[in-house]
Order: sequence, then structure tokens, then C-alpha cells
Amino acid sequence: MWIDEDNVAHDGYFVRASDTDMFYNAALPFYFDAMQEMGGEHASRMGISIADMMKERNWTWVITRTRAVFHHPDVWQDTVKLETWPQKGFKLHCPRVVRGYGKDGDLSFDAMTLWAIIDLEKKRPLRPSEVESFITLPQKEEHWADPDIGKIHRFDDAEIIERWPTHYPIPTYFDIDYNKHVNNVVYVRWMVSAMDESFLEGYEPAVVDVQWMHQTFRNDKVQVETGVVSRTDTEAELVHSIRKDDGTILFEANTKWRKKPQ
Repeated sequence: MWIDEDNVAHDGYFVRASDTDMFYNAALPFYFDAMQEMGGEHASRMGISIADMMKERNWTWVITRTRAVFHHPDVWQDTVKLETWPQKGFKLHCPRVVRGYGKDGDLSFDAMTLWAIIDLEKKRPLRPSEVESFITLPQKEEHWADPDIGKIHRFDDAEIIERWPTHYPIPTYFDIDYNKHVNNVVYVRWMVSAMDESFLEGYEPAVVDVQWMHQTFRNDKVQVETGVVSRTDTEAELVHSIRKDDGTILFEANTKWRKKPQ
């Protein structure tokens, strides 16, 4: 990773065979993994990684939202060139932009991610201004994106025209991260694993908007629900929900899909 004079971090991520689907297209978890790694590494270079914050202040980072727009899939053996930067606080969130460029230099995806800083002792979120003094925010106009991405549409309020079978994943040891809860990327893997395989064979993601709402731990019993809101021969919209067996909603997502080119 290298960081330019405007505090924008740059790096390349190689698409391995294990990152792809049966068509050698990069799967959704690859992008969420890459976004998390870019943000984490950049924060580490600034001295405000999760490990730094926990050790020095008993604070931690928690991601609450990601809205990613996908322009075309990257494929096996591509190196996706990523760039990321932090932005000024928005309400109680610290926004971070992540963009990816394909092998020809064209925009592969762009994402707005929203993070909260949690005081672990007081168990409450902190204002972004409490960490902005540690961060150099980019000043160039091109290094800004609107963090106001609206509200997510709730699964329980959606007019679902088709409901797919409920999926019951089991959190494992390797799903747990430094915060001692299920890592945020695991939810995306669960979401995709619950989807109809014939649908995934015919459609590719266009917009993926996800919201993390509550923590999940090692022995929790969870279920993943998927509903189709609209579907044509060229595009589809879905809603997703992950909840505990007691009904607590852990994660929700709205996704838009387009027909794969023939």
C-alpha cells in the first residue's frame, strides 16, 4: 500500500481462483474482504486501527453500512486497483470511500462505507470529531462522495413476490474477529450462500446495500431470509435479512441485480 499527498491509500488486490464463482467472476465476498482490508490497513498506517484504538483508548471501530455500486465484474487473475480515503464525520458516522478499478483502468465498483467509533467502557458511540484530530482528511474535490445514502428498506416491510428457503448457517471459530464477534464479511457470505443458485448463474450484482445492526457471537443460532421484490428478464431486486432465533435482526440488505451478458 502507498499513500499519496492527499491521504488517499492505493493498493492492488489479486483475484484468486478461490475468490471467484464457477464462471471465474469475483464473488461478492471478495469485494467486501478487499474493502475491509483496505480500510483496516489505511487506519493502521494512521495509527487508528482497531488494535491501536483498543490498546490506547479502549475504543473500537464498528462498521454499520456499506452501499456498493458494481459496474462490471473482475475475473480470475485480474489485479483490482483499489483506492480509499476517510471523510469528515456524518452524523455519528465516520465515512470511508473505497473504489476499485479493473485491469483496463475502468471503474469496477465504488462504495460508501459508514463506521462508528464505540467507547467499550461506556458502551456508547463517540462523535466523529473525537477521532478526526488523528486523521488527515483529503482536501481535493475529487476525493469526496456524498455520505447520505438514505435508509435501507426493511425485509419485514417489503412486498415480497417470491420467498426463497431459509438458510441456517452456523458461526464457527474462524468467523470470529478481533472484536470477539462474527466478522462483518461473514454476513455477506451467509447472504450469498442463501441465494438461489440458478439465479446466481444468470444474474450479477449491480447495487449491494447492507446494514449491520447487532453483533453475532460464536454459539448464536441464526437464520438467513431472502425475498424477491421484483424480477424481469434483465434485472431483479431482492431483500435479505439475518436474525437470531429470538427474532433479533442482525443484518439487512437490499440488492439489485442485472442479467449477465451472454
